[in-house]
Amino acid sequence: MRLETGDWGLESMELLQKHGRKIFLSIILAVVVYAALLLVSDTQKLAAAIRDFRWELLPLIIGLTLFNYAVRFLKWHWYLGVVGVKNLAWFDSGLIFLAGFSMTLTPGKAGEFLKAFLVKQRVGTPVATTSPIILAERLTDGLALLVLAAFGLLIFDSPQVRIVLVGVLVIAAIVIFLVQRRTLANRVMVWMQRAPLLATRMHYIQAFYSSSFTLLQFKTLIIAIGLGIISWAGECFALALIVIGLGIPFSWTLVALSASAMGFATLAGSILLVPDGLGVAEASIDGLLLAFGRAPWLPAGTITQPIAAAATLMIRFATLWFGWWLGLVCLGIVSRRFGQKTDARSADGQSG
Repeated sequence: MRLETGDWGLESMELLQKHGRKIFLSIILAVVVYAALLLVSDTQKLAAAIRDFRWELLPLIIGLTLFNYAVRFLKWHWYLGVVGVKNLAWFDSGLIFLAGFSMTLTPGKAGEFLKAFLVKQRVGTPVATTSPIILAERLTDGLALLVLAAFGLLIFDSPQVRIVLVGVLVIAAIVIFLVQRRTLANRVMVWMQRAPLLATRMHYIQAFYSSSFTLLQFKTLIIAIGLGIISWAGECFALALIVIGLGIPFSWTLVALSASAMGFATLAGSILLVPDGLGVAEASIDGLLLAFGRAPWLPAGTITQPIAAAATLMIRFATLWFGWWLGLVCLGIVSRRFGQKTDARSADGQSG
């Protein structure tokens, strides 16, 4: 199969260049956010909390993050099969999935569409066919996080959190309902054909809608949301382990609080389209741990401001920043591996 892209993918490189400045600005934003978190905390007590952390728990915390990635990868690869991509090797699929983490610092993770370009580079599948997978991942992950966040409402009643969760559920239901109305979609596409600019790209739009329709069918949704709940539960337990490592005794209430804080924080960051929730996620995790990490919910121990701040910093470094660096490493591997394949094909073509 001869691909239209050269080197390791002209479109992929253009996407990287487009989002490079945004990623740099996101890093600056992260520095500001963490500086603010330090300013509102007692830095001496915060440093003491981190120093006294039970560091023997770190491998298990990182393992739970990797568990999250592994299950989410299974969903990604399964989604590829759902839309008809059967010829992408598991190893290449895994590299592409992880390389997408290098784009998590783009607003709304829009840069993760890089995965669709890399699939095209590797096996030639049109971007319009696979790009709905990225949107389906966001939607089903959001619904899974909503379920995890809702666990906390069984113990910690918060009207503000309840309103946000109900709002997300309503919006998701509307999106799914509209996508599944083929007659309505066909009418919209017929109307779009009247615009000259859109008429020339209707085959992309139709391919995009076809994949979206398939990915958002009821059975596919249930499986994807189930995988999402399992995967994101890993990071929720990771937060609970961090709090335990900071000196708070284990309890199932603590687990529920961690699930609620992590689920709501990640969901809120996604809704507001902030680069991987920077600022929003930190404020949510810190605020929820402080609000509900005390009596009568946690009678065995109280989560103080230094402990909440330390837990927030540590979970973000164990998830967001660990994943970003892993994504950069895999992106480097992809660039060399896929570039070598393209070069080999070019050489074969010239020798032939």
